Amino acid sequence: MPLDDTAPQLDALLLGTVLEMELSPRDNQVASKRYNLIPEHLQRSNSPIRRYMETALVYPQGSRAIGATIVHGADDDRFDLDAILEFRTPAGWSPRRVLDELHAAFEGFPDVKKIERCTRCIQLQFAFMHLDVTPMDPDCDPRVERVGEIYHSPDEGRDERFRVNPYGFGQDFRARITMPSRSFQDHVRDVRSKLQMKDRLVPGNIMADADIDALPEPIDPIRDAPQVIALKLMKRYLNLRYANRDERRPVSVYLSKIAAEVPLSPFGICAQLESYAAELDKRMAAALETGRRPEERNPALWEENFNDRWPKHDREMKLFRMDLRHLVSELARARSSSLTETRKIFDGLFGERVSEKAVRAYIDGLSSTAGVAHYEHNKGFVANPALIAAAPKKATQVSKAPAHHFHPGFRDK
Repeated sequence: MPLDDTAPQLDALLLGTVLEMELSPRDNQVASKRYNLIPEHLQRSNSPIRRYMETALVYPQGSRAIGATIVHGADDDRFDLDAILEFRTPAGWSPRRVLDELHAAFEGFPDVKKIERCTRCIQLQFAFMHLDVTPMDPDCDPRVERVGEIYHSPDEGRDERFRVNPYGFGQDFRARITMPSRSFQDHVRDVRSKLQMKDRLVPGNIMADADIDALPEPIDPIRDAPQVIALKLMKRYLNLRYANRDERRPVSVYLSKIAAEVPLSPFGICAQLESYAAELDKRMAAALETGRRPEERNPALWEENFNDRWPKHDREMKLFRMDLRHLVSELARARSSSLTETRKIFDGLFGERVSEKAVRAYIDGLSSTAGVAHYEHNKGFVANPALIAAAPKKATQVSKAPAHHFHPGFRDK
């Protein structure tokens, strides 16, 4: 996997941009602490649902489970994390009551600014961070691991239950991702180590610095796979595009599934992102032509349709296609642009604060590292040939998470 081939300066800036979107090591530690506090809080002596938490499990889903967490970028430095809370539904409880009882049980959660009861989850809102906790009723044993039903209870309309397997999707996603060469991974880690990552989460009254620092940073190698990098760039781009729209944006799990299905490009990060956008555009075009809404199924549970709430109308798919075409056209323009012009293009695609930092970090790296790269007018940065290597054919192997009581969701390293 080359660092850059057909678009050298673009790959360098795309990589720097993605790294600036990431959480700092300390933010990861604080987020881990908050995950770990969920069972402690729900099992406290005065918890209204304490007796139902004795056999519960809590574990990440969404971006946290697949190494794709980024700062939102559109309105503030917020990032969103998702957790599944798996416990048996008490007899006679409707979906509405499950969510209402859980909402009440989270009152008093440390450092929380606001607790919102949503249609399918309880959202814990902290400064610069949202944690969505989705309750799930596990299937009766014997069952496929961590398969169950989530609850849907809107303000208007009837309550429903949907059978899901977010854990299985995370495992499938990881199995489909192809890790790049070791030299590429080493280079990404080196660039990351040189960036001054901003700490967004400041511990509150219950989180002593010693408690936070004692936690190991949850390092996930899959976050450096080009397919995951392309996913993070697409998410940031769409965050900005939809910031001032009333239309619903494509759901993240749908974007994640397609990102994993796009083969690893031999031509670098920019080519990976272009291939990803082209695949999404092709699927939207087919849906519009046939008049059939896209139904992306969970490969770990076929009855689960990731697109059950998007799209509802043709206009949503047409708008999405316009965004995809805009992204591809801007990347094409950047391929033949100067560094200054490319910076302006990136400002519009991914946000000025991110791309400006990325440019500075990359240029500083060039000036301090002999022989890594040189700059050619109208060609951009040319990579060290040692970084260009074929990617392994075998997908990354992921060990099975150990089953234990109220699993906090982070594997032992």
